[in-house]
Amino acid sequence: MQIFVINTPINPELSVIIWKKTRVLKWVDFKKKPDLKSKASASSAIGFESKPFIEHIKVGNKFKFKIKDMQLNAVFIPDLSWVMKNISKKNSKSLLKHEQGHFDLAEEITRKTRTSATNRFHDRPLNVKGKNEDMAKKDAVLQATGIRRKLEDELQKEFKNQETRYDDKTNHGLITEYQEKYNKRFEKLRV
Repeated sequence: MQIFVINTPINPELSVIIWKKTRVLKWVDFKKKPDLKSKASASSAIGFESKPFIEHIKVGNKFKFKIKDMQLNAVFIPDLSWVMKNISKKNSKSLLKHEQGHFDLAEEITRKTRTSATNRFHDRPLNVKGKNEDMAKKDAVLQATGIRRKLEDELQKEFKNQETRYDDKTNHGLITEYQEKYNKRFEKLRV
């Protein structure tokens, strides 16, 4: 028996920050040049990455593959995130908190999905084709990559829906009362 991980990030050239309860965003994390045409003061690029752990069992001349587990992470993409440079110190702190909220929202969605993903993917068999072990393994990787992409698309769709509600409800962080409600909700993620 052999277990291997498919680790193919969204874009291998881009580095990401994986959400952790001990790590909060800083303005230095926003590395992209600001969009001067935008009405926004900042933009956070948030995504999801999944890593299937595939079990490979050789039985005689047959090869069996199954997804043993699926790791999910909310990620922040520094090279696609930006902030305007002319923000006052007062507005800077609240805006950064709002941008952190986008990342926290993605983590909330990830946590809810982890449970269902574990049930959906734990010990999920892959019906592989291939005349030899290498071809069978390539087919397993191809199938798992398709499953990964579908899962990440589902997460991104849910995130976009909730992100729109978050921005509408808080008016992009300007309605302090609603932003504080979200901040309290997100604080629970760090316990």
